Amino acid sequence: MLIGALELKIYLPAAFSLKDKRSVIKSLLEKTKNRFNLAAAEVGENDLWKNARIAVVTVSSSQQLIEKQLDQYLRFVEEFPGLQLLSYEKYYY
Repeated sequence: MLIGALELKIYLPAAFSLKDKRSVIKSLLEKTKNRFNLAAAEVGENDLWKNARIAVVTVSSSQQLIEKQLDQYLRFVEEFPGLQLLSYEKYYY
């Protein structure tokens, strides 16, 4: 069993309140679960309007499958409306 994790640092340029931020983050997390079947949660910078930290995790028997899935997800996030991907880190266990 292999575990792949991805930590994303995100900037939300159009967020002017926590309500604005939560709207975009909630949409991202729902689409993450539905489209990619990944576990995802906001894990940091909860009280900042313009920034968010998201963690995404998947489990598989193949590291190649994990890498493919996380790379597809990164492309999805880069094109997601209302946010900019600042940086990310991948972890494998």
